[in-house]
Amino acid sequence: MKSCFTDKLVRERFRDLLKVSSYGNRACENLRRVTFALKKPISGENLQNHRNLNRSAVAIALALVYAPAIHAQQAAGKEIDTVYITGSNLKRVGKEGESPVQVITALDIKMSGAATVAELMRTVPSMGTDNNYDTNDGGFSRGVSTASLRGLSSTSTLILLNGRRMTPSAYADPNDGNSTLYDLNSIPLSALDRVEILKDGASAVYGSDAIGGVINFITKSNYEGLQLGVRAGANDDRRFGKRGASAFWGKGDIDKDGYNVFIAADISKRDRVKRADATDIEVDQYKLLNGRFATNYGSTTSSHASFYREKSPGSADFGVSQANAATRLVTRTDCDPSQQLVGSRAMGLSKASVFIGRTFCNYDATQFLEAQSAGNDGNIMSRGVLKLGADTRAFAEVAFSRTERNYTAAPITLGQSSTTNFTATGTGAPFQAILEIGHPDNPFPNARSSIGYRFENLRGGTQNINKGVRALVGLEGRLSNWDWSTGLLWNQSTKDDITYGRLYLPTLRKLNSGTSLAALAADPTLSHDVASDNKASILQWDAKASTEFGSLPGGPLALALGTEVRREKIQLNPDPLVASGQIFGLANTVIDGQRDVKSAFVELRTPLLKNLEFDFAGRVDKYPGIKTNFVPKVGGKWTLAESVALRGTYARGFRAPGLTQVTPGGAQFFLNNIYDPRRCETDESTPKPGATEVDCNKSAAGTGGANPNLVPEKSKSYSLGVIISPTSNIDVVIDMWRIRKTGEVILGSAFDALKNEDQNPGNIVRDPNPVNWVTDANGKPVPNSGPLLMVREPWINQGASEVRGIDLELRHRANLGAWGTFNSKLSSTYTSRYTIAAKDGDIEHDLSGSSAGITDWSLSSSLDIPRWKSSLSTSWTLGDHAVSATVNYVGPVSLLRRYDGKDTFAQPFCHYGTPKPTDAEPDRDATVPLYEAYYPDCAVNSWTTVGVGYTYTGFKNLSLSLNIQNLFDKKAPYDPRSGVSTAASPLAGYNEGLHSNQGRYFTFSANYTFY
Repeated sequence: MKSCFTDKLVRERFRDLLKVSSYGNRACENLRRVTFALKKPISGENLQNHRNLNRSAVAIALALVYAPAIHAQQAAGKEIDTVYITGSNLKRVGKEGESPVQVITALDIKMSGAATVAELMRTVPSMGTDNNYDTNDGGFSRGVSTASLRGLSSTSTLILLNGRRMTPSAYADPNDGNSTLYDLNSIPLSALDRVEILKDGASAVYGSDAIGGVINFITKSNYEGLQLGVRAGANDDRRFGKRGASAFWGKGDIDKDGYNVFIAADISKRDRVKRADATDIEVDQYKLLNGRFATNYGSTTSSHASFYREKSPGSADFGVSQANAATRLVTRTDCDPSQQLVGSRAMGLSKASVFIGRTFCNYDATQFLEAQSAGNDGNIMSRGVLKLGADTRAFAEVAFSRTERNYTAAPITLGQSSTTNFTATGTGAPFQAILEIGHPDNPFPNARSSIGYRFENLRGGTQNINKGVRALVGLEGRLSNWDWSTGLLWNQSTKDDITYGRLYLPTLRKLNSGTSLAALAADPTLSHDVASDNKASILQWDAKASTEFGSLPGGPLALALGTEVRREKIQLNPDPLVASGQIFGLANTVIDGQRDVKSAFVELRTPLLKNLEFDFAGRVDKYPGIKTNFVPKVGGKWTLAESVALRGTYARGFRAPGLTQVTPGGAQFFLNNIYDPRRCETDESTPKPGATEVDCNKSAAGTGGANPNLVPEKSKSYSLGVIISPTSNIDVVIDMWRIRKTGEVILGSAFDALKNEDQNPGNIVRDPNPVNWVTDANGKPVPNSGPLLMVREPWINQGASEVRGIDLELRHRANLGAWGTFNSKLSSTYTSRYTIAAKDGDIEHDLSGSSAGITDWSLSSSLDIPRWKSSLSTSWTLGDHAVSATVNYVGPVSLLRRYDGKDTFAQPFCHYGTPKPTDAEPDRDATVPLYEAYYPDCAVNSWTTVGVGYTYTGFKNLSLSLNIQNLFDKKAPYDPRSGVSTAASPLAGYNEGLHSNQGRYFTFSANYTFY
């Protein structure tokens, strides 16, 4: 084979042919002669003869080439086109099985223009919009990119690398659907041979997390040579820059040399882009509809403080309203005149803001907002295979990845209200800035004051570094009639998280003891960069074997058996100063847990007839504290004719609670507007004796709580499809599918925890001081009734989701002879129904085509569900030239309110715009009063983009490519939910889950191959 590949003309003309098998030098020489014959000049009168010669020469060459391969096949008595397809452990002939599998080839990856795996996944029509993106600070999940098939969350989408699990990343995100985060950033795009996406329930084959489907990233293998590549990209404004380089080296042919080893390395860098510079959105409409005319406004809080006078002596109430601001609010304006602004609604200030009509010193907080954070990525992966004998091979994989994200943020501020501080086990002493009478900064001679102040001299923002290490060793081979494989995998993910410029409480408290703001800000002990240390890992041993036996009218039965033992670990360690409660207003994430999971599975294929076969699968999984779980799957394929086949599946699935959900501890967070029934009357606004009004509208700390009664989420999935191949060049695949997930694991509510405090007293943490207890009707103190400090919200099984739809895939291949080859592929997903029940028994409304939490106002979901998502790609190859084009479509998303739980509105109304008397509910969002005037359909518009690409391979061993995404510079549609009238979110104005703000984007790449 090597001699064929060393000749470029042969390599380009017969690229696909040379992948089939190994040939002798004689066959290669025949190919070379034919190739050079076809390159000779042709006169017009001999054109037809030349075409005939083309056909004859190619036929002869193919016969000469295939002859030794066919002879070898006959001698061995085996088929060579049997392969494993994601979703089964059984080999099969043909690419279409019982389950719907989408294959993204290396050519598809190239045509997409994607620079990362996360970008590639956004082009997949079956992908939901509830993914995590690392473009800017994502809070609990910052720095990680995930995938969500069918919009069923990343926890229901299993990610595999070369057929084996990846470890979840070292996160404990308390948001629903984020308990398990598989980070796509750890997979190098340049090393991929293909991606196989199983769009069907697969728990019976792969176990937990495969409810929505499986994405299997498959790297190159058995490669010989060295390939070096560089790439660079930016949009037409020279922003969103990305640069990278890759190397791929392989040596040895497994069949000839008895070994193969390859090493792939990839490094990349991306530029920071200010959000204000991301102008490929509907900027003008955003400014107009959201009232953001004063774009130089950033924040009313700066190092030129505002002072709030105490309402009454000793009350610690520093709230100020427009009615009393003239006597109770003093704002320093000793800044440069260019920084002085007068507050107005045009800045996005609320109607009730005390800064309306008041001069203040503006702080440009917008400079820290990002459309894309700065980042650096590095990946290296190696795989080796060693032939130990005729029927046994050893293999090993080693991989390392590093992803760095640097997120900018404005320096920290102090406000006039009390702030909760956290310890590792609960809450510490709160802090409220109170300037006593006579304090050097207090402008009120007869009253205490609090402040609004920004430490402009301190650094804000975070740095997030995720690292991954993966090591795999194993053996595979054939014994008697059994193909077998076993492997030992260790995969660890670490996360180093730094939050800059946090306030050290022992120093901060000096402010209340008389230290001036200037002296406090200059104190070097005030600022502390908080660093956490986190890691998660899996250690897994697996073994499987498959065979054929017996005989049915359609052929032999096929059987696969396997087992898997896995140890999962996670350890999240906060900064010691945060854990001890010495850092102002920053929560902890604390967890240390592990568990062992044992599994066994079986698959059976029964070819009942030549044209009818069924696959059966079942898997048993045992998780600690959870009864043994068994899930089955059955699939069938009926070939009605040579060009038509029907297929279908039925499967049960499960998702075990994440390790972070069954281990004590977790992420802490802030709770607001809590009603405390132990300290307030049943009217929820009247405090009991010894309590205050604050107890009826309380702010406190929250954290997820481990629940020993959690059970796995359950699912049922169905698919029914038809495969039509009217000609050898056309394939049409249509699959109808339905997935229903029940018993979803979600974070419990503070309301339920407080209501059931006596049954679960450990979930509520109160001030233990008896002085602060409330009293009963007889004036006696009620034990354990102190002010609320912290609520542990145990995870619970509750509610259900169901999604239905149709997948369409159309593939066309055309050999144009002297005009080259032409290939097209259409992938499209239509979501016909999506329902959510927040609690068992809730009415389930169809949410497809809309924003779930707006269409049904009773839901807290932020999921957007466009009915249609499609991708059409074409490629034309002629000699040294290859041209490609892609069209991507995302359907509209309605913002109409149609339901409120059990109530169905007779007349749906738009959630945004000017309230109308006909509105079914009087709580329309009026912050965008002109919305309906510009968007009468009350929807985020559909979005269609076109991309083109060109590759030239006319230089020896060198290929050059140019890809242009969004060729016609289609702006991201306006979305009123993103950056609604707030200084914190100027110029957001688009939906990251649906659209891109990069506009027309150019990517250039060059690859040089040494053979």
